Amino acid sequence: MAGELNSASAQGDKAADGSKRACAVGAQTHGAAAETTVSSEQVDQSEAQPEAQSAAKAEHKAEHKVVQPKPHAGPGLFSRVSAALEELWLAAFAWIPTPVGLALRLFAWRWLFKGCGSARFGTGLSLAGCRNMRIGNGVRMGRGCFVTASDGELVLHDCVALSPNVHVGADAGRIEIGAHTAVGPGTVIRAANHCIARQDVPIMHQGHVPGQIIIEEDVWIGANCVITPDVRIGRGAVVGAGAVVTRNVAPFSIVGGVPAKLIGMRGQGGQKHWD
Repeated sequence: MAGELNSASAQGDKAADGSKRACAVGAQTHGAAAETTVSSEQVDQSEAQPEAQSAAKAEHKAEHKVVQPKPHAGPGLFSRVSAALEELWLAAFAWIPTPVGLALRLFAWRWLFKGCGSARFGTGLSLAGCRNMRIGNGVRMGRGCFVTASDGELVLHDCVALSPNVHVGADAGRIEIGAHTAVGPGTVIRAANHCIARQDVPIMHQGHVPGQIIIEEDVWIGANCVITPDVRIGRGAVVGAGAVVTRNVAPFSIVGGVPAKLIGMRGQGGQKHWD
């Protein structure tokens, strides 16, 4: 480590400081400490100082280096064929109405999922990436829901209710929704964002920044809400209609607005702000 670097007095204070900086950069680069013994006969002061300056510049560049996220590679032939077959099989049963349709969809679709209990699938559903989804018992997906998990992971625990036209997109990320959570119609829950750092490349070609959304049990999300990536909504919370949730929500709190802010607490008779 830098503190273990031995230097002869003939090198002077500048060379010693420069050697310490160079060793520190090496430790950051390789993740290990180096033990080095340097004598005045082995290293000349005039050679050590330029090396230390170069190391310092390298350290400065490393600290300010911006790593651009790489776009997701296009799916291979096997993935494309699998997705097409999945889409065809889903479409074959998605339109059938009445309880007969509910029973047929459960019987025909449940093997597509990574895990699936006694779920109720409404008509007109759009599903993709079922192999990356775990569906609990009593889960209900309303008419026209759009639920995807390509290159991601989706977990819906027991008795989750998705109202009609809800969009849950776990593509390139992860979404977990706790038991007995109700999601209002038109709500959008997405686990990834577009990369926007570069100005010379169209946004749609810059790939995605993966994220995670955790919604704990017994949460009520109103109609037409938006839940952004890297958000956790605590147990028993309520999200008012039309809210845009961009940060964590405390358990049993009531939030609303754009962006969503605390407007009350459950069970306390009136509004109480929470920080």
